[in-house]
Amino acid sequence: MELVNVPPIVSIYRHSLHTFDDRQKAELMANLGKLKSMMDGLRSEDLGYDNNLKDVSFWRQPNKAPCTYIEVFQNSQINMSIFVLKPGFKMPLHDHPHMHGLLKVISGAVKIRTFSEYPVTQHVDPVEFQVHARREAARLAQGNHRRRKLFAEITSNKVCSENSSTCILTPTISNYHEIEALEMPAAFFDILSPPYDTLIEGIGPRRCRYYHVTNEVSANLVELQETEVPKCFYCDQAPYLGPILG
Repeated sequence: MELVNVPPIVSIYRHSLHTFDDRQKAELMANLGKLKSMMDGLRSEDLGYDNNLKDVSFWRQPNKAPCTYIEVFQNSQINMSIFVLKPGFKMPLHDHPHMHGLLKVISGAVKIRTFSEYPVTQHVDPVEFQVHARREAARLAQGNHRRRKLFAEITSNKVCSENSSTCILTPTISNYHEIEALEMPAAFFDILSPPYDTLIEGIGPRRCRYYHVTNEVSANLVELQETEVPKCFYCDQAPYLGPILG
């Protein structure tokens, strides 16, 4: 029987679907750990990454967006994508409501600062969540959107390059982050589950919300205020050129 080499991104895609399958909830953390290990070895060439995006002069073109988005794969369960940032550009601080995520830098280097809502909790109490969900649903049904204000602990503040390990976020840990490219263009591959805009039971679609730090309480504790989508943050798109998925 002939052995066939499976491209790394295909193996990651398959294991992602397994990891975030609702039938595998009991094994989520073990599967998540394996998925992280698989992503740790991912390289830009595994994704068919266009080397033109690494060229600083490419980002100096007139009207070039500061961020390029490449959709790798998406269904109702997972979103796999690549974000490319121009030199010095910071992706604004944002959240990932009730989502898990993995982020692997594949080109250049970025500074990543992550936050967890304070006090930090490992799990969400189901009863407390349902009470919150009903209140949130009723407020949204009335057309009200009160901007969130919260305390958050800085859980990570580091530079990641293509040789760095994969970063993980959960619904409660490191769920807020901002990502800044350094002196060269930088790209990262990420997996989010469930994707943005999928429904949160009892509340509605997952929306990406943006924040700014309004008060630094201590060296690792800040106050965050929800804000509008920053006007500096907009993307153009490029095609995915890697192995076929799905």
